[in-house]
Amino acid sequence: MSTLDLLLQLDESKLKKPSKEVEMKRLSELLGEKIIFKVEALTPKKMDEIQTMSTDEEKETMNMGELQLLAVMEGVKEPNFKSKELMDKFGVYTPKDLIRKILLPGEIITLYGIVGDLSGFDGGAIEEVKN
Repeated sequence: MSTLDLLLQLDESKLKKPSKEVEMKRLSELLGEKIIFKVEALTPKKMDEIQTMSTDEEKETMNMGELQLLAVMEGVKEPNFKSKELMDKFGVYTPKDLIRKILLPGEIITLYGIVGDLSGFDGGAIEEVKN
């Protein structure tokens, strides 16, 4: 059976975005309870939007810090960093400021890596076929 035939048999409802739950150890220690973040893969469209928002077209460079913040903001589904209640609690006006207030730089980079892995950037998503 050809690859096309196999793809035609694929049930579209099974094409769910990968997700995982991760414990934020430092926050868990501070609160005395497990703090679990739910992280989900980004769609190609969302990744394109994030890359566009992180690119300085005049300099033709990408702001990696901005890219990481936006990917974490969109990839972390729980807690919702866009929550007005959470932003009010921490006295910030934007989700990016909330992330910077709650998380350490290494935690942001680690979460960015998890979002990337779930989105297929882990290097294991495709395997070369050897004849």
